[in-house]
Formats: sequence, structure tokens, C-alpha cells
Amino acid sequence: MRISVIGCGNMGGAIATALANAGWEVSVYDKAVERAEELAAANSSIIPLQRMEEAGCSSAIILAVKPQVLPSLYEELREIETGLWISIAAGVPLSVLEDHIGSGNVVRFMPNIAAKARKSVTAIAVSDEVSTENRDLALSVASSFGTAYFLPESLFPAFIGISGSGIAYFFEMMHQMAMAGVKEGIPYPEALSIVRDTALSAGVLQRSTGEGAIDLQTKVCSAAGTTIEGVRALADGGFSSAVMAAVVKAAEKSIELENKARYGER
Repeated sequence: MRISVIGCGNMGGAIATALANAGWEVSVYDKAVERAEELAAANSSIIPLQRMEEAGCSSAIILAVKPQVLPSLYEELREIETGLWISIAAGVPLSVLEDHIGSGNVVRFMPNIAAKARKSVTAIAVSDEVSTENRDLALSVASSFGTAYFLPESLFPAFIGISGSGIAYFFEMMHQMAMAGVKEGIPYPEALSIVRDTALSAGVLQRSTGEGAIDLQTKVCSAAGTTIEGVRALADGGFSSAVMAAVVKAAEKSIELENKARYGER
């Protein structure tokens, strides 16, 4: 079963490599041919394509190009036959893709940058015409580079706020905590490693116990102890409202982009 990836930038390259490492037969195309060739040189399971139409007859084609580039490809994409179209273009709704590609077999992925480490969290939305078999194929593809969740397309903006964009908030917090460690005497590289492993330990603990985040937090907070002082400082600094505002702002921007794509459709 062959999966073709059109677009070999950061995300497309990460997805193609993850799929190849997971045992899929992968072909890649990029307007900058050298990008496709570099991916293929680094992984013998990846085949570079010289022309986009060579992606035809793949079981699925992943569109990993930037949203602003996609419209320039629609005419050529309409001429390509494939079992399933998968788009990772943020802000481009299924209805727009269906209309311009000329197919109802369309799926939207919203991965995050952790696809590079095969730890992406990916939302999946499917068109009404997508068969159960192709839903399963989409899930299998997404699971090759992390975890995946089927969501109604209407919830994609919220997902972007908490995951697609949300991963950047974790990076910001990691950096700021590491800098605080520097202030207290730990060199930045070591402080960042400690913060990283602490973040990983929090995620693993929550997953293994299934407990709510607030329940786990209260278990760390001893009466009159160190942790409650830190938690109070976060509250005094507006941490909760800032996090919620960041998610809402990212979601609102996603809605704005989708509305623009729909307007362009008309």
C-alpha cells in the first residue's frame, strides 16, 4: 500500500519519514525536487517523484503544502486519481477541498510538530462520503506518527488552540521554568532537561492513572508546603486566564482563516 506525500517541508518531511519508518511504502513530491531527493537519500523506503501526477493511484495522497500554496495546485490535483485525499492545510475546510479537488474522499488532519518524533497529536475530520475502510486507513496513517482523535470539523479550531498551537505554549512554559532554574543556579541546558523530563512525567502519570489534572495537582500540594506557594504565584500572575486566552485566541484565528477560505471558495 503506497502513501504519497506532496510537500516536503518540515511537516511533510516529518510525516513521510515517520510513515516510512512505520513500514509504509512512501513516495514524495516537492516543487523543489532536491527536498524530495534529500528525504529519499536519508531513507531507502522513500521514493522521490519528479512530477506531481506520479502520485496517482496511491492508496492515499497527503497534501502537506502551506494553505496559501494549495489553491495554485487545485487544477493539477483534480487530474490525479487516488483512493483518499488527506490534507494537513490549516484553515482549509473539507467543503473547499471537496469542491476544488473534485472528490468526496477527503480527510483533514491537524497534526502538531511532534510528528518529527512520532509523537504528534492529530485531529481527524472526514467528509460524509469517506467509507469505513478509508476512515480506518486515515486512522492508521495518523497513528504512524503519534496519537489521533476523530473530531467533528467544527471542533478543529478548539483542537488547534489546545494542541496544534498549544504545543508551543508548553515550549514557552518549559523555557520560562528553565530560566527560573538558571536564576536559582542550575545551568540552562540542565535546567531545560529537568523541566522536559518533568513535563513527560506529568503526562505519563495522568495517562496511567486516568485521574483529573486538578486531582493530581492537589496530591502534590502539601499543607503549607512549597508547591502550594508556587501554585499561588501562578494564580497571582494570571496564569489560568492567560492560558485560556491563548487557546481562545488561536481558535478564533483558525475560524478567521476558515472563513476566508470559504469566502475564496465563492
